[in-house]
Amino acid sequence: MNNITPFTINVPDAQLDQLRHKLEQATFPDEIDAVDWQMGVPLEEMKRLITFWRDTFDWRAQEKKLNEQLQQFTVPISVDGFGELDIHFLHHQSGNSNAIPLLFIHGWPGSFLEATKLIPLLTTGNDGPSFDVIAPSLPNFGFSQGVQQKGFGLAQYAECLHKVMIALGHQEYVIQGGDWGSMIARTMSQYYAQHIRAIHLNFVPVKPPYPWQNPIRFLKSLTSVPFSAKDRAALARSMDYLLRGNAYMKQQETRPQSLGYGLSDSPLGLLAWIYDKLHLWTDDYPWTDEEILTWISVYWFSKPGPTASIRIYYEASAPKSDSPSLKKEDGGDVEVKYTSLDDVMSASAPLNVKFAVAQFPKEIFMWPMIWYHRIGNVVKEKEFDRGGHFAAWEVPELLAGDLKEFLGKDGPAYGVVQGKDGYKS
Repeated sequence: MNNITPFTINVPDAQLDQLRHKLEQATFPDEIDAVDWQMGVPLEEMKRLITFWRDTFDWRAQEKKLNEQLQQFTVPISVDGFGELDIHFLHHQSGNSNAIPLLFIHGWPGSFLEATKLIPLLTTGNDGPSFDVIAPSLPNFGFSQGVQQKGFGLAQYAECLHKVMIALGHQEYVIQGGDWGSMIARTMSQYYAQHIRAIHLNFVPVKPPYPWQNPIRFLKSLTSVPFSAKDRAALARSMDYLLRGNAYMKQQETRPQSLGYGLSDSPLGLLAWIYDKLHLWTDDYPWTDEEILTWISVYWFSKPGPTASIRIYYEASAPKSDSPSLKKEDGGDVEVKYTSLDDVMSASAPLNVKFAVAQFPKEIFMWPMIWYHRIGNVVKEKEFDRGGHFAAWEVPELLAGDLKEFLGKDGPAYGVVQGKDGYKS
């Protein structure tokens, strides 16, 4: 079926040896006293983690566990103008013929690992709808192939993931996404609305309803829920992120190659760059050293290398003129689809696509709930009292429960996938 091939993670011994050598040669910066996390990851934390990574952490044990627990595959996917890419994905089926096909889309600095806690909650049990979960590694991430041409933006990520679902035989499906997964899901709703029946999001960047653009929505946002304490806290958190917390994004969307030398050559640098986000963007989640280093190792041992993963920022923000028509293999011209981050944040999806929005209190960027209705037909919204940016990893039971409420009986998106009631018979 479409050249779908079972996949096993098997990092070459030479890469493990190289990593060990680099860890032995790690050079640490100095640190000002008593700054805690104010300037970044504390030196003591980094020294402890590097020592653990070098002397104790067993990648082979983690690799074995992932291979035993996960059903992994690859499939070649042809993306217009970019040829064929080998895409890695998890595919866990519930065994229920009426299961709902769910595409789980990760972002940066996440990976397919984020789906691993959700999978057993969604594919087993009798407490609601049953799902068949498909969780790809995005192109340029994890064990999927990297892209060697400029111009691979949100439209191309969307095309690639839609074709993965078609290759698996799913003409209709639903999506769950956070971080870039949210933006890619919304891009997919613009291009493939006839296939995508519902989208559940836990990260929803939108442009504020400026009064000169949409005066009715702006007035409604002020009068229907006049900025509650919760709304004000959300706005304050967003402003803090915009003013002090998004320097990483500016670097990655403007000069990813320069940053990439450090990420690709230094495991110390890669660990600091990503661990900083794991700590800051979660709701006091008790990360174990093994969790952190398994997460980082997926980036270090990724098929295209860690630099490839940050190029999504550049490509999503590049001017359209930087994404010219490319050549197909037969020599004919093809106009490459282009969708920018700004386009996605401004767009409203077709009404047939139903949305659910889940908001967690330690999300990096939040608006008042009413503003999220700009994305399209939002039929469900819920605010949680715990959880952060990596909700699928931090509070998988809450995210899974919200998905089941959204798509289950009495839910606002019940029965959206034709002939798939999602309940075990």
